[in-house]
Amino acid sequence: MKRRNFLQMMAAAGLTAQAPLWAPKVQAAAPDRFLIVVNASGGWDPTSICDPKGLNQAYQDRSDRYEGSTNSVALDSNKTFGSIQWSAIPEGVSNDELVRQRINDQFDDFFTTHGDKLTVINGIDTGTNNHDTGNRFVWSGNDETGYPSLAAYFAASVAPTLPMAYISNGGYDFTDSLVARARASSAGFVSEVADPNSYYDDRGFHFRTANRGVDQYSHIEAAQRARIQRQLDSEPLPLRRKQLQQLFGIRNTDSNLGELTVRLDDLQANVLRDDHWNTNRANSLKSQAEVVVASMAAGLTASANLNFGGFDTHGNHDANAYPDLGDLLEGIHFMMVALQYAGIADRTTVVVGSDFGRTPYYNSGNGKDHWPVTSMLVLRPESSGGRVFGASTTEFLSQPVNLTTGQPDAAGEILTPQHVNRAIRNLMGVGSSSLADNYPLNVPDFRIFG
Repeated sequence: MKRRNFLQMMAAAGLTAQAPLWAPKVQAAAPDRFLIVVNASGGWDPTSICDPKGLNQAYQDRSDRYEGSTNSVALDSNKTFGSIQWSAIPEGVSNDELVRQRINDQFDDFFTTHGDKLTVINGIDTGTNNHDTGNRFVWSGNDETGYPSLAAYFAASVAPTLPMAYISNGGYDFTDSLVARARASSAGFVSEVADPNSYYDDRGFHFRTANRGVDQYSHIEAAQRARIQRQLDSEPLPLRRKQLQQLFGIRNTDSNLGELTVRLDDLQANVLRDDHWNTNRANSLKSQAEVVVASMAAGLTASANLNFGGFDTHGNHDANAYPDLGDLLEGIHFMMVALQYAGIADRTTVVVGSDFGRTPYYNSGNGKDHWPVTSMLVLRPESSGGRVFGASTTEFLSQPVNLTTGQPDAAGEILTPQHVNRAIRNLMGVGSSSLADNYPLNVPDFRIFG
């Protein structure tokens, strides 16, 4: 058993410190920084977003689609911010010009709005075409089982006792029992957890109304406390007294979940989904973002996984991938606006990635299959000036790069998810935490973030 797990077990059993066993648990201090991981589930295509190759005819021997080109649209020199280049939108995405324009605007608006705080990491070699392995490697830095996800590692390092320290909506979210994993993807779910005795819908008895004008449950809680106290006062057996003291302490613990509903209501009233940017687009991702941002602002959460699927595009790649990529970027933009409104954008780092990449050519069904090279996006409070670290070749193969500059260098090293996870741990201040010895990333430091 790991030492940290043993100490957590002792604490849960009331075996540490000298405070009475009935004392309420002290609410853990809110973290001073936050981490949000956004998983593009299925294996996205970096060449269709942040590492475009254009009509390069690089694989004429592999595909007769677009003469073996990686993309079906040429590079556009206007689609740049700093060192970042993003893809133009192919005509094959849709016969509807308005749809193409919407996606074009989602791409352009995202990179121009957030480019100054964005670092694009290209040419990451995952070494796999397997979904499970790629997902695990990208989000933990280890391709073997057993390592916690990046977000779980962070939460366990900075605030493992928060009521909802780590929220996950899917993707690789293994915790290795370091921290509890909370599922909270919708406002309705959160409201029920925060106040399960409130009256709503067709319940026939008003336990507690929203304005607390009716609050029968407070009387029930008071009666429960009084009953336990009477039992405690009259119980002669030490073991029974200890168990009653623990029950008393648990029922007096304040999880502060009520603050979450207050924050969520405020956020939903003031950061409207359809204002950022399109009506009824990216609603799943926006819903996840609302809950996560509200929970972080309420001091309940340190890290989270957001999950957005649809990227396993073995057929009709352009028509499927580009609309989903546009909605992914819209959802992330909405989250950034919500973080700003909640007052925590200056303390939050957002990492976006996927299982692996897709082939740099089209198959016979105009789709793209699995490919080990991928990219990641990192949005952080500090300005990056629109930086790109790492590189892939014209054929979309990983290039050795200089550890400091990230530029191609024959004497450099190939960038892997292990390097990226190490760099993000260091960026978040947990590279040398007490957990690092149990989950080492024994690779050289790439100066991805300067």
